[in-house]
Formats: sequence, structure tokens, C-alpha cells
Amino acid sequence: MKIVFSPSISPAAWAIGESLLPEGLTIEILSKDPERRVEQLEQADFLMGFLRGMPLRPDDYPHLCNIKLIQLLSAGYDGIDLERLRQSGIPLSNNGGANSYAVSEHAIMLMLAVYRRLPALDRLVRAGQWKSSKLGEEQEHELAGKTVGIVGAGMIGRTIARRLSGFEVNLIYYDPVRLPAGDEAKLNMTYRDLDDLLRQSDVVSLHAPANASTHHMICDRTLDLMKRDAILINTARGELIDEAALYRALRDRRIWAAGLDAFDQEPPDPKNPLFTLPNIVLSPHAAGPTWESWPKRFGNSYANVQRVARGEAPLWVVPELR
Repeated sequence: MKIVFSPSISPAAWAIGESLLPEGLTIEILSKDPERRVEQLEQADFLMGFLRGMPLRPDDYPHLCNIKLIQLLSAGYDGIDLERLRQSGIPLSNNGGANSYAVSEHAIMLMLAVYRRLPALDRLVRAGQWKSSKLGEEQEHELAGKTVGIVGAGMIGRTIARRLSGFEVNLIYYDPVRLPAGDEAKLNMTYRDLDDLLRQSDVVSLHAPANASTHHMICDRTLDLMKRDAILINTARGELIDEAALYRALRDRRIWAAGLDAFDQEPPDPKNPLFTLPNIVLSPHAAGPTWESWPKRFGNSYANVQRVARGEAPLWVVPELR
């Protein structure tokens, strides 16, 4: 059976994909040539790759007639016409948590970098300066003892809960679909509705998909619910946050600080007002990609392809298509 992959990736990463390719499957890169592209899509059994690298145009969907599964190596799936897939009966699966360790570590890194003001301290040392010698003037804070609110209890949300267990924090969470009581107990997480989570959390960490229900879920109203000394972390999607509202909240110190790995526009405008603020730590949507994630991305994806090839139902189908 044939897998068509998009977009092109580095030779080293592609070598990992080829080395893990199961017997009986072939894989090739989706061509940029329009005629060859149509031919490949019509002949393929599976479409695999990264969402942002393989945007499906409206005229692509009729050529997916033989596709049995669209398998993403990423977690997010915004940008695909889910209704067209539903009408065609084509399942769409994400990577089954292959990057959950990477994103969780990055989110915790941002929490610590924000609380300890790491970028400011780095600049201080590079400028030949040193910390204040007066005790009691510390502006850095500890994560231990804080209440961390996790918004989105999918694979990444549950993984970050496990990673935070050693930090001696209090974990609460919100998700439209509440976890079974046994899972809540195992993860030591307590359910809250979104507004209560925002009111009670010292740290709010976003791990929700981008869709109509989550668009600008962080806005003037919800920011006003947060504690004045709370911090906001986003390693999910930029569309979850109204950036103008966040700018006002940070500027006016209605919340203490933020750490962002995702932006409404990517790459963001260099003149984005958020970049002028001292109480924000930024990274360029870099939470998910790590070298160690490649074998897991390919391994999970191939395993799911093989399930479908055997006539079994795929795993990790996105909620809208279940």
C-alpha cells in the first residue's frame, strides 16, 4: 500500500521515516507539480505528514477517493475541511501524543522561565551587571505550591499533569469532556469549569485545539477573571488568545506575566505590541519539534496506518470525526 507524505523534511529525519517503514508499505513525497500531485493523491492509500505543510486545497478533495486515512505527524489539525472529510468518510488522526513529552517540557520550561525571569537575568549578566545585593528585593518566584490550571485534558494535557507531579503543585483542569474519575485520581487533577479554573489558578496552561469553540477563549472577559499575580502559558495555538486583550492585561499588570510559543499570525509581525513588554517570554512555535520526537511520530503513524490496512478502526481520530 502507498503512503504519500507532505511536506519535504530534512534528509536525516526522512531517513528515520524510511528506516521504520513497515514491510508492505511504500512512501513517497507529494509532488509540487499539479498534474503529478493529482496522480499521486488518486493512487495513494494513505496521506501522511504535517498539517501546515500539506494544506488541502478545495480541488484536492475529489482526488482523495482511495485515501483510507489522513495521518498527521503533528497534534494540531486546524485548517483541514473536516466537513469534506466527514462527507467522504475519511478519518483524520493526529500523532497519538508523539510530541506530548516535548510540548509538556516546553510548557514547564516557559513556566519556570517566566517565574524566574530568565531572559531578564540572562541580559543582566551579558551586560556586565549583577543581581541586587539587597535581600527582600527578589522578583523571582517558585513553581512549587502553586495551583496550575490545565486547559485541555488531551494527550498533551495529561502528559503535562504527570510531568508536574514532582513539582508539588495543585492541579486543576478544564475540558469539554470530563475525564473518568479513575483518570482524575491517577493524575491527581480536579475538574473545574473554565471560569473557576481561571479564578483559582496561579498558572494557566493552554492545551486546547483551535476551533470555533476555542477561538479567543482568552479575551478581556476571561483575563479579568485571573489573579493579578497569575501567569498565562500557551504552547497550543495562537488563535486561542485575543492578543490585543493580552497586551492590555500585561501592560496594565492585570496579570503578572505570560509565556507564548504560539501566535495568532505565524510568523508574527515584528511590530507586534506584545514584543515591547518586559513581562513576557516568547518562543517561535518550537514546543513540539525535537529530534527525539521523530521516531515516535513515524512509529505511531505507521502503527495506525497498519491498523487501517488490516481493516481495523484507526486510533487518535480527531474528536469532530469520531
